[in-house]
Amino acid sequence: MSTTLTMKSLQEQINELKEKIAALESSKKINNIPSGLGIGDTFDIAGVTWKILNITEKGYMCLADKLEENMEFDKESNDWIKSQLREYLDTEFIEKIVDEIGEENIIPFNRNLISLDGQTEYGECEDKVSLLTVDEYRKYRSLIPNTDDYWWWLVTPWSTPCNDYETSVAVVAPSGDFSLSLCNGSRGVRPVCIFSSLIFESEE
Repeated sequence: MSTTLTMKSLQEQINELKEKIAALESSKKINNIPSGLGIGDTFDIAGVTWKILNITEKGYMCLADKLEENMEFDKESNDWIKSQLREYLDTEFIEKIVDEIGEENIIPFNRNLISLDGQTEYGECEDKVSLLTVDEYRKYRSLIPNTDDYWWWLVTPWSTPCNDYETSVAVVAPSGDFSLSLCNGSRGVRPVCIFSSLIFESEE
């Protein structure tokens, strides 16, 4: 019995070691990200420029510049969990990031879908690629300059079906203030991710 437990424990340690080695090997492949970056600095991943908004125990919270094409939030709902945009970011877009830095370097994080007027109907979810909430935009506003000519989506619903709002989503205007847009409108997309600190500590 003790031998079996010892072997199991040894195998678990081996598996953990393999995961750490894989993460280190992945970080060594990332030669376009200089080490020593801090809040406000930028770098490129997946053909997109990212800005570091915060550094926490989980990793580096980063906001991307606008993707090339404007996109709909969804055809018929302002619920981020069900949205087509979330599905795109979690499939096609994330694969571009994975190809460069490995999936283990993209850290999942919680998203609070409270509406602008305080409704909690949509609850929370967990994403690896997401959009900023209204509260996050306000928190990091000093690091996010106004845009010249485009509006971009936030993850926050304007309100929810309990108040007869099923399609309105908060967006950021070129001037930097908030407005609302119907979910089937075509707006800019600025993904947000938390990346592992390993990719910023790697050296060429």
